[in-house]
Amino acid sequence: MTSNPSIRTNRYSVLTLEWPYDCKSFEQWLIHQSTKAPALMQEIAVVLKPSKEHHTNEIGQALKALGNLGINLIGLTGDSSHRTTAAHFGLTWFSLYNLTKEIDQFPETISATTNGLNSPMIVEGPVRSGRQVYAENCDLIVIGQVSEGAEIMADGNVHIYGRLRGRVAAGISGQFDAQIFCQVFEPELISIAGVYCGFEQIASEVWSDKVRVGLEKSTQTFTFKLI
Repeated sequence: MTSNPSIRTNRYSVLTLEWPYDCKSFEQWLIHQSTKAPALMQEIAVVLKPSKEHHTNEIGQALKALGNLGINLIGLTGDSSHRTTAAHFGLTWFSLYNLTKEIDQFPETISATTNGLNSPMIVEGPVRSGRQVYAENCDLIVIGQVSEGAEIMADGNVHIYGRLRGRVAAGISGQFDAQIFCQVFEPELISIAGVYCGFEQIASEVWSDKVRVGLEKSTQTFTFKLI
């Protein structure tokens, strides 16, 4: 007995990277984002939206920069004049007429202010799809839901007092002892100290439960404990 293919309505995180023409250094901006969260950046699927003024050779340099950093570019969008540019580079063209929901620029970053005492950064949720929250040199506390397509990151621990449905990274500057604490654990992806794990690798026993996540440095394997 053979099985037939099936069509499902699974949702994947595809984000639009808007590239303004007056951007001083597109490549340096990408490097800065990748340095903060290399694993997460490599897991993101991106549609590039150049400005109307960008020429084909400029877009080509941007594609090269994205490729060098391992960022997954799946196509171009924006002004219709770039449709031929997409074809030139063998990329899919995404018409703006097919856009069903426009979210904020990718990514909107909220940085922490720590008053010199490394106080935790506290964010009142929900953290919506397309947003990126980064707590530099401190822990991050999110009160509320982290939606699908959202990313929260911290150099220290991450605490989520709500449902986690997006991506979370703790210890992103290399702190192997960082941990993730969550009330309702349903992530797209988790990462500690640059080691990451997709949702399909998470045991069903801890899914949707109150969970504490750590990382064994010697084996670089995740530990999941019910709280």
